[in-house]
Amino acid sequence: MRPRARRGCQDGLVKAALILGTQQFDAHPAFDDDDIDVFFFVESPAVFERRPHHAHKMVLILSAMRHTAAALEATGRRVERMPLAEGRGFADGVRQLVRTHGIDGLAWMSATDRGVDARLRRLCEEEGLRSRVYPDALFLTPAAELDDWFAGHPSARMEDFYRWQRRRTGVLMDGAKPAAGRWNFDADNREPLPKGGIDIPPLPPLEHDDITREVISEIAERFPDHPGDPARFWLPVTPDEARGWLADFVARRLAQFGPYEDAMAADEPFLFHSILSPALNIGLLTVDEVIEAATDAEGVPLNSLEGFVRQVIGWREYMRGAYRAWPHLRDANHFALRRELDSWWYDGVGIPEDLPVPVRTVLERVLATGYAHHIERLMVLGNWFLLQGYAPRAVFEWFSALFVDAYEWVMVPNVQGMSQYADGGGVATKPYISGGAYLQRMGSWWPTQKAARESTFTTAYWDFLEAHEERLRENHRMAVPLAQMRKRHGE
Repeated sequence: MRPRARRGCQDGLVKAALILGTQQFDAHPAFDDDDIDVFFFVESPAVFERRPHHAHKMVLILSAMRHTAAALEATGRRVERMPLAEGRGFADGVRQLVRTHGIDGLAWMSATDRGVDARLRRLCEEEGLRSRVYPDALFLTPAAELDDWFAGHPSARMEDFYRWQRRRTGVLMDGAKPAAGRWNFDADNREPLPKGGIDIPPLPPLEHDDITREVISEIAERFPDHPGDPARFWLPVTPDEARGWLADFVARRLAQFGPYEDAMAADEPFLFHSILSPALNIGLLTVDEVIEAATDAEGVPLNSLEGFVRQVIGWREYMRGAYRAWPHLRDANHFALRRELDSWWYDGVGIPEDLPVPVRTVLERVLATGYAHHIERLMVLGNWFLLQGYAPRAVFEWFSALFVDAYEWVMVPNVQGMSQYADGGGVATKPYISGGAYLQRMGSWWPTQKAARESTFTTAYWDFLEAHEERLRENHRMAVPLAQMRKRHGE
């Protein structure tokens, strides 16, 4: 952030900009708003106490906020904080800052999660404040255009949305046609890791500064019972650090991302994935700079480039649109599942010995890092949750608490819709379930393919198909597995 001349508040009022925890942009629109005199940062423990959030997620958000505040102060801007130690709720913290500092107007960037804007508007009305709301900058697609597309597409399939995005943005387009004449390269991007092994570059090392070390100590003291060890925190917390990770991904892993984006390995948690979603989802990176860095890179095969672009301007933006368009997703439960999660899903204590190897392995790495890549989330964890009959709302709560990049806008459609098929087919065209054979093909979790076919994972798959055959029959894409199930059971 660079110093700039200040003209002062135009109407003589004292106006503040509230910088939300998920909006740590180094080019936040409030920073160039001449009406803003002071910047508010509210660290609310209630936000973290609502569910047992992973320690690394709490460190990420708090450290990023404090770094943003420090950068503002370094340019001579006025910053006022409501520190975590005060123990105030979010709205109470904002209210206290408003009253303490004689604020007449409050500005903020529109929040992606539902309800935040309404709470802030209500607070402004109660306190007699003028308000100003900047557009949400976490995404590429303006909210109005996104809403219009979903309103005009009742089926709203991801592939249609993605093609609209490509045409709208011109990314990977050759005039009116997709680059190389293909919209996607999925058929080229479903390879397991080579049997002879492959060199997987490690993530860039990070060195914690005094701010992050202080946050780690504070989280360890205040939230000792939350999952994860804050001392093992591993993520970038500033825009510059995040850009370093972006550059490293583009230079060292993007080229191999495509073919191995669905691969799994028991001893490799990150493979060729970018690990940029934690930074993207709190504004340390923007979609524009991520896409520009990827598309400007030289020597990246088109299948890898397209696969990555699909994740960023397709899937991620689609999740936001589905969240806005379909509020019913939050409480959907197509299969009427009721099982609650055992405590070991959160604390790792007493994990059953018979838990299938892929589930145990991925769970343990989630408890350690707050992260698993997308195919592990979907086809290991989400798959097992569904096969075991866990309530989709309980699964949503778990993902929301344990993952460093999890927020309501992405977890509602991703878990309720895509992973748990709780909406009955709005987000996904079929349930993402399988037995052990698929997991073995993509990750070699069991000693042999035969062991995978005879595993408890496979048994659970056939049992689920039998238990929910009536509802699954409605989906024509389930005809073949249901026929196999009936043959297996001798019908």
